[in-house]
Amino acid sequence: MTECERLRAEAPGLASLPAEDPERLAAWSHAGGCEGCAHALREAERLQEALAEAEPPALPASALARIAEGIEADLRREGRRRSAWSALAAVALMAIMVAAARHRGGSPVEWLTAAALAVAALAVAVLAARRPLPAVAGAAAVAVAGALVTGGPGPVELGVGLECLLTELGFAAVVLGAGWLALRGGATWPSRSALAAAAAAGALAGDAALQVTCRAHGVGLHLLAFHAGGVVLAGAAASLVRRGRPVDA
Repeated sequence: MTECERLRAEAPGLASLPAEDPERLAAWSHAGGCEGCAHALREAERLQEALAEAEPPALPASALARIAEGIEADLRREGRRRSAWSALAAVALMAIMVAAARHRGGSPVEWLTAAALAVAALAVAVLAARRPLPAVAGAAAVAVAGALVTGGPGPVELGVGLECLLTELGFAAVVLGAGWLALRGGATWPSRSALAAAAAAGALAGDAALQVTCRAHGVGLHLLAFHAGGVVLAGAAASLVRRGRPVDA
């Protein structure tokens, strides 16, 4: 390709450069002795001027309203899908853990508390996308209430406590992972507060299962430090996760 052929092919791009750009100045320097290239550059500049002056027609209000409704519907749909996947993951984990546990408490109070925590965990998972901050606060409050209801005096064993804490964090990670799977290919990414709420829901589900499987489920200090504390820690840790997409939901 000759210099003239290259310049004429690139004329539209050269015409869009600032007037003082070295490439544009070099092109016009060459065009000073080449009428064909000068013509190509002039035509390209006229085209740029016409494009700059052109104004696209405004969309009618009804069309804008339909577009906005469609976007809102997509956001709600993705939020519901994320909540459903998170709730299903929490239920599955609770069922597996309780079924596989070697030790299970048998008192009515323990099972009723576990059931209440499980229902609260599902509610937090559902509310994570729409009311994340109240959902996080509610998860922490319910976990503390459960510890106060079933807890009593007794020694705190660090090993058992760490095992419970890791269990709740594992629940939180799986629930977050389920929410991420639900959003694959979608247009949204949850806000940090929504991630915190989803993690708190997962940890609260773990707390529900631990109410009847933990060896120290009757020790109040253990429940407050490692069960309720696990819910708080999971929510706080998830809130530090960096956003992966430009649009929040």
